[in-house]
Amino acid sequence: MIDLDDVRSRFPALRATAPDGSPVVHADAPGGTQVPEQVITAMSDYLRSNNANAHGEFPTAQATDALCERVRAQAASFVDGWADGIVFGPNMTTLTLHVADALAGEITSADRIVCTRLDHDANVAPWLHLAARTGATVDWVDLDPADGTLAVDTLRVDASTKLIAFPAASNALGTVVDPAPFVAAAAAVGARTYMDAVHAAPHVPLTQRTTGVDMVVCSPYKFFGPHAGILSADPALLASLTPRKVRPSPDTGPERWQNGTAAFESIAGVGAALDYVATIGLQAIAEHERDLTARFLDGLGALDHVRLFGVPAVDHRTPTFAIVVDGLTPADVARRLARDGIYVWAGHYYAIEPMRRLGLLTDGGAVRIGFVHYHGSDDVDRVLDALERLA
Repeated sequence: MIDLDDVRSRFPALRATAPDGSPVVHADAPGGTQVPEQVITAMSDYLRSNNANAHGEFPTAQATDALCERVRAQAASFVDGWADGIVFGPNMTTLTLHVADALAGEITSADRIVCTRLDHDANVAPWLHLAARTGATVDWVDLDPADGTLAVDTLRVDASTKLIAFPAASNALGTVVDPAPFVAAAAAVGARTYMDAVHAAPHVPLTQRTTGVDMVVCSPYKFFGPHAGILSADPALLASLTPRKVRPSPDTGPERWQNGTAAFESIAGVGAALDYVATIGLQAIAEHERDLTARFLDGLGALDHVRLFGVPAVDHRTPTFAIVVDGLTPADVARRLARDGIYVWAGHYYAIEPMRRLGLLTDGGAVRIGFVHYHGSDDVDRVLDALERLA
């Protein structure tokens, strides 16, 4: 069980207040969570005491090497991956484009790539670019607009399928996706799997090796850390591909995939964020967020002027909700909520395919309201009360 007062005390940003003196509700969490003090301290301590490039013959460089090794092990534990298969980058999008570039030498015009209509564009556009570059065909797993889930029966593969890209959870609708059908389909034809775990990471355990996913990517700024990206892959798979790199970069290991000097202070922050999540515990987080989800869905049911897109029940979703309000554009809703000290996103939030499939893309998208474990029932009620006043 979460001690909400203790959790909130760890996040300096949660002390912010609205013009009327009420606490700000940071319901923009799916776009980036707030960070606990220990993350800020870890980053500043690194810059104060150990700021040096890697692989030098002096103490601060050696401390940087130890930091990277330690955080790789933490990240591997977090995603259920391999410590020597953890690649650090500036963000998930850049890492995915890097992988797509490396795969270009293996994909031909006779090959097929599978994408889904539920994904963030960072797990779509790189593969569209790869297809355009190589002449490969892109196949789609459809989205069921009725409940925001993937129509897995539209997953089609054959011997020409080389890659299946899918989300662990939807950043737009909160839908949690079972990786099993995608892994099984890939295994049947010898394809690789690429899972975007950015939205799932702060909410549900990641099980890369257990479920057999080849490549997993996530972004620490979505799980209480700094802006950064993590790619996790079987080291043998990383070794089999040829990334674009400068000549002095290592020819083996995960650093072979890291162009230029890493943001070591961010890596320090990532380690602190992973420590924080481990301290709170994903099981406790999931139980608390389930209560938030139930409360919000119950409240929405009484608001006839608000329409929810996505899973209408507590199970198989995160506490992220896409809504529209009758008579108001999503941007109007976001502005009006902001005046009440409630911060939410409006638009497509890079989820181009889901918004197009739901018929929302050309109408301003939707309002995205997202809670994480540092929110409480008071935050949920504040949002619901504000939405009720929009009638």
